[in-house]
Amino acid sequence: MKKVKEFMTRDLTSVTEDTSLVEATEILSLRGLNGIPVVNKHNEIVGWISERDIVTSIFPEKVKIENPDIVGFTNLSKVVKKLTQVGQARVKDYMSKTFHGVKEDDDASDVAELLLHKDLKRVPVTRNKLLVGVVDRASLAHILLEEGTLE
Repeated sequence: MKKVKEFMTRDLTSVTEDTSLVEATEILSLRGLNGIPVVNKHNEIVGWISERDIVTSIFPEKVKIENPDIVGFTNLSKVVKKLTQVGQARVKDYMSKTFHGVKEDDDASDVAELLLHKDLKRVPVTRNKLLVGVVDRASLAHILLEEGTLE
């Protein structure tokens, strides 16, 4: 079975805790990603920011839009206020501090199990806490099909 280091993407796209949510959103959009690692100044992963985290920051539970075609003024004013606040917010305020990652020497089958059981699309790959790449479902599926087995 192949090891993660043999098929991971050496994509080090990341943000810091002080990156604005606006900038993080632009990076996700431009790169076509659904989430990216948050690193400190030593390139150690300290969290994960996803599209879901950002959308949730804009539309918190207390701002519920019952019918998207008819937005009441009360809800609209709350959304506008929240958008203004979020535009100035930093990643550290909305990132997930708990995240799932893998190591370079993990087996592809272990990564497959993690992605499937946790319903994840991509995870960071680390070496001694440092970000060295990512593994996504597509690259993992390719390797598993190539190998023809999970054993």
